[in-house]
Amino acid sequence: MPALPDASSRFELVKWYLDSVEPDGTATIAYWASLTWLGAHTTWHDLSRYELGQKPAETSSRRAVPPPQMIEGHVAWHAERLHLETIHEAATPGVTLTLFEDANGRITWECLAPSARARFDRGGTSTEGTGYVECMTMTVPPWELPIDELRWGRWMNDTLTTSLVWIDWRGKLPRHWVLLNGSVQEGATVRDDGIDVPTGRLMLDPPRTLHDRSVGKLLRGISGLARVATHIPLAWDEHKWCSRGTWTNATGETLSGWSIHEMVRFT
Repeated sequence: MPALPDASSRFELVKWYLDSVEPDGTATIAYWASLTWLGAHTTWHDLSRYELGQKPAETSSRRAVPPPQMIEGHVAWHAERLHLETIHEAATPGVTLTLFEDANGRITWECLAPSARARFDRGGTSTEGTGYVECMTMTVPPWELPIDELRWGRWMNDTLTTSLVWIDWRGKLPRHWVLLNGSVQEGATVRDDGIDVPTGRLMLDPPRTLHDRSVGKLLRGISGLARVATHIPLAWDEHKWCSRGTWTNATGETLSGWSIHEMVRFT
């Protein structure tokens, strides 16, 4: 009989991602994450705000708070240590997909709000924009996947009638998933400057950098994660951008809106 895996080596990462882009292009991104690995369990949450012409403002905490909750078609979250309350009123139906599964674990992607009207209340200051929510659950470490590059992005027009979300893996395990209005698209193509689907094309304008950082360095800087972060064998470089994008459908009609998109290199 094969040996049972050491319980202390069990890996589970749950990561919530919530964002909003205001009409002027100001982007706000929040995370809630939980990691169980090497006999340790920790949670942390983070808020980053990217105002035009200003340095990014970031706040994080490891104080335990409940994750976001899906309630009657909207996603709500309260993070007291970040002085933050959010609500995303979904405009597009969500979808849950298994991105990867083998004997060692799986990756489950819950795209809960492909497009939403989002409100972020930061210490009594409320802002609104077009937003997005997802939750990723991983029981296999991402650095064990044969992926060289990961591309991810979301776009929606300003009135939330059309949305696109994409995930693209490149390397020994090339795969991609594209959602148009919450529906999986066959025959789609992911490009650095946009997305092609059978019924239209998204073209992204030249982007504005939100951040460009080493994920390994970031993890080592979070109290409580430094010990487990040293066991991650790869350095990840994450580049995240914000840009306007234009959707053109098969009849030539165009719609404009904001996109947040990123590329992660596994080296």
